[in-house]
Amino acid sequence: TADVVISSGGVSVGDYDYVDEILAQLGAEIHVRAVAVKPGKPLTVARFPNAQRPVLYFGLPGNPVSSLVSFWRFVQPAVRKLAGLADGWEPKFVQARSHHDLRSDGKRESYLWGKMNLVNGTYEFHLAGGSHSSGNLINLAQTNGLAVLPAGQTFIASGEPVQVLPIG
Repeated sequence: TADVVISSGGVSVGDYDYVDEILAQLGAEIHVRAVAVKPGKPLTVARFPNAQRPVLYFGLPGNPVSSLVSFWRFVQPAVRKLAGLADGWEPKFVQARSHHDLRSDGKRESYLWGKMNLVNGTYEFHLAGGSHSSGNLINLAQTNGLAVLPAGQTFIASGEPVQVLPIG
């Protein structure tokens, strides 16, 4: 077993990012510094091998939506596995039919939040209204799914299938 430390904010702030330096001074082995995910690119995963018990450190982005997406996509599965789940710890995606055009710049795997419903045996995904800025926490209300546009894909038309990560 391992202890887990999760922090949010201050992970990547350019010239003023001291987290990696501090982790190194504390004896951490940094395994991940960023992921190709939007929102949520800055993500630090480190291990403190010389602690009394192994300690894992997850440094999440400072923007609230980025932090939540990183937690749901990466940290929650890791914590479940560390808790001893042999199966069922990995993220599970379901196929849904999008009720909206979904867009991304295609540079990174992109997550768009909204409401997923089961209708006549088929999942449907409705994109949340308002801004999809990583600092806009208010439109996450009622969200129960994250639609995924893989890196390299910039568009999914309304009515087309989309992979959705159920949350909550």
